[in-house]
Amino acid sequence: MSFRAFVLLLGVGAFVAGGVFMVLEGHGMARLLLFVGLFLVLHLLVRLVYRIVARQADAALKNPLTIAAQGFFDDLFDPMLSGLIRLLKEKHETSGRLAEVASRFEGVFDNMVEGVVVTASNSQILMVNPAFERILAIPAKEAVGNRLGIVVRETAIHQLVEEVFRTKTRVMRELGYRSRGATKVLNVVATISEPRDGSGKSYGIFLFYDMTTIRGLERVRKDFVANVSHEIRTPLTSIRGYAEALSDGALSDPELARSFLGIISTSADRLSRLVNDLLELSRLESGTVDLRLAPVELGALSDRLRQEFADRLAKKEMRLDTDFARPFTFVTDDSLLQLVLVNLVDNALKYSPPGSKVRLGATTDATGIQIEVEDRGMGIPEEELPRIFERFYRVDRSRSPAVPGTGLGLSIVRHVMTLLSGRVSVKSALGQGTTITLHLPAPSLLPPPS
Repeated sequence: MSFRAFVLLLGVGAFVAGGVFMVLEGHGMARLLLFVGLFLVLHLLVRLVYRIVARQADAALKNPLTIAAQGFFDDLFDPMLSGLIRLLKEKHETSGRLAEVASRFEGVFDNMVEGVVVTASNSQILMVNPAFERILAIPAKEAVGNRLGIVVRETAIHQLVEEVFRTKTRVMRELGYRSRGATKVLNVVATISEPRDGSGKSYGIFLFYDMTTIRGLERVRKDFVANVSHEIRTPLTSIRGYAEALSDGALSDPELARSFLGIISTSADRLSRLVNDLLELSRLESGTVDLRLAPVELGALSDRLRQEFADRLAKKEMRLDTDFARPFTFVTDDSLLQLVLVNLVDNALKYSPPGSKVRLGATTDATGIQIEVEDRGMGIPEEELPRIFERFYRVDRSRSPAVPGTGLGLSIVRHVMTLLSGRVSVKSALGQGTTITLHLPAPSLLPPPS
């Protein structure tokens, strides 16, 4: 019941009771009318008081620091309104502080790089942040309300949840997690939080760090050290061994000495290529390369490639065929594009059987130009395709132990294409060959000369 209805009901009850009393006591009509008049005045006075208090309360709700009533009634209602306004002011300040704390918490919670999960003591998920959804590929609507060990279906997670709630200690563990066909490396830190309000409740807090990239970089670093050590040690061992053989008397046999010197020269060339490739890669990665953009005619560039690889093509009885209309002109950095094509043709010749051919093709479409280098070599296993552009990575050395190379060529290709605002892609099938495609953007196109 509202306050206004209560006042009205109280007044009607008092009026009826007073009228019945006066009739029963035999008072005259004049006194009855006087009673009615006094009652109406009292009723109007009560309504006036109600209106003033209501107006004051309404103003206080809108602004607890302002008292709306002014004039005669200030002193009359000041004690009651002051108490009301003080309560409202305290409520307003408390709500403001809570809203500010909640806003700060949401800002930090939603923008954390780590995935965060807060659970009840039975491991039921109470809240998750956007990073959790991104890292584990689990939407919040599917996670909240379910148990963590069920949502994240990994045996290691089940064991970790049980351990942290059983021991009430901080637990940290690194584990694998399969998401959408890929395996991620996650570092999970779990702890128990017990509020100080004496409620006895406990909450589980789980942090998920995505370590996939870091572990990948560590693997690349280890591979780099192992591969560069191998690539340097092998030719150095040859140079040292044959040099010692020459000093021990092999010089007296001209034919043997000539053979040993040839091996030493080949090993020195291998070291030289390794150093040159490392320097080239370092230059490309430094970001200090100045692009010299100018019209390039792909036919002239392919002729230079034939001349450069003429001896190797003749030795393996192979051909370098071109498959594009001449002239094929576009804007790019001639020296960088030649560096890319030299590395691609070099790889194609290494891994192709004698008597086969290497095709250099080019096409155009609305997105730009595509330059293809295709061979009919041994091909690349599908599972190794994502790694072929890594430094020093070579596909299964046991399949091609006699094929020389530093493993830096495709890494150089990838960096050059990034500098040219392009990209590189690869298609390959075991025993059928490999096609590597360079994609250059549309602004590189030039109309053919008239």
